[in-house]
Amino acid sequence: MDALMSGVLYLIIGFGVRVYPNILAGYHSLSQRDQERATSNGLPFFAFILFCIMGVLCIISYPVSIWLEMPNLTSAVPIIVTLLGVVIIIIFGNLIANRR
Repeated sequence: MDALMSGVLYLIIGFGVRVYPNILAGYHSLSQRDQERATSNGLPFFAFILFCIMGVLCIISYPVSIWLEMPNLTSAVPIIVTLLGVVIIIIFGNLIANRR
């Protein structure tokens, strides 16, 4: 059940980032020129896609864990998805935001 709640939360965050890119950490502290560059490079769209993928992976883990009869899988997947998502958004988000 935790995986479903995490998945829905990631989906809500993803759609929120798509509409309000200022909720991204550090986006508001960028200069206006850097914000425009990050938006034109697709940083909010990248974050939207990443959060949606994270949400879908968490939601899919619930029926998969039932199918595989591994109930501990639902508690491990949100943690793994979160850690991988953080690494991906830091590395590739920084590259996208600073691309000239």
